Amino acid sequence: MTSTPDEPDPAEELRKLIENSAPEDDWRHVETAVVHRSDDVYKTATIWFVPTGGDDGKLILVAQSWSPRPGHSGFHLRPGASQWTCEDAAIGELHRLLSARFGTPSGTAEPQTEPDAPLSAVIRKVQTGEADAGQLAQLAEALAEAPHAAEILAAHGAGQVLLDGIQAAKQRDVITALSDVVRDPAAKENDFQRILEESWWMFGGRFVDKTKRRLLAVMTQLDVPLIRADGALHVVELKRACIRDLIIPYRKFFVVGPEVNKAVGQTLNYLRELDEERNSIKQKLGIECRRAFATVVIGHPGHVGDPEVREHVPETLRTYNAHLSRVEVITYADLIQGAEKALELAPSPAG
Repeated sequence: MTSTPDEPDPAEELRKLIENSAPEDDWRHVETAVVHRSDDVYKTATIWFVPTGGDDGKLILVAQSWSPRPGHSGFHLRPGASQWTCEDAAIGELHRLLSARFGTPSGTAEPQTEPDAPLSAVIRKVQTGEADAGQLAQLAEALAEAPHAAEILAAHGAGQVLLDGIQAAKQRDVITALSDVVRDPAAKENDFQRILEESWWMFGGRFVDKTKRRLLAVMTQLDVPLIRADGALHVVELKRACIRDLIIPYRKFFVVGPEVNKAVGQTLNYLRELDEERNSIKQKLGIECRRAFATVVIGHPGHVGDPEVREHVPETLRTYNAHLSRVEVITYADLIQGAEKALELAPSPAG
């Protein structure tokens, strides 16, 4: 059961079905992940918030199996399918869902320090696929086998040079991956989130960290919640890149399209809810969210068909942003260009 670009995504339709079908009246939907999909079965994992009194409550994970109905006419629960197993990509999807919700468990044992720890760390980064460094990987492996390699690298500052080179290569790979997804007209919001939630450096040096929890307020699911240098929260809301009517003509000018207005309205409601729950969030999580700011990333001029309209995108967004006080709207072109420029301006590993 697959969809064409002109048809609704069955997985998205199933998420909406689950969201609107709470097991109990007071259960509130938080997030659903489709961890497996095939022609005869869809498997989902859903987190529900169940109030226990006041603002307190508990999160419940529900795993279900669904059978698609013929002719793309919906889904029904598979009889007797009370549990199921996940393999390969399905495990990754479930891990992504749980990691985004709860972060890394505290109390995890630290690995034993190795004699050549700085160099070993470089090798692990390359071997685990965290960086596509090519010749740097071969160099690191060769140095690791050399006598007193760590001391030699430390004495000459070469360890930091090697680390900087690998980090730059990793960042270039992220930009390439994001650019590929942006060009895909069928790419969904989750595709962008998977790349950017761990690559928040692309949003600039004014952010120093990312919160480990995306659920800060009861009903607010944040895409990429960042921490500014002053300790305050900054919300990043990710939308699709393929927005044909990113801007539309109005009389003699251009104005933003309906999807942009909808995204900004959604984000403003997030900020309002964070303001209202500021004291609770500050007390429980230590995060300052009063009068937080937000960035909406939506659209790309490359998906605007008319070249004459396309050239007006930057000016139209500047005009629109000029009257917004807490939300800024940028395109994926702006985000990618800013990240590329930051890499160009960064000092080279050689100094």
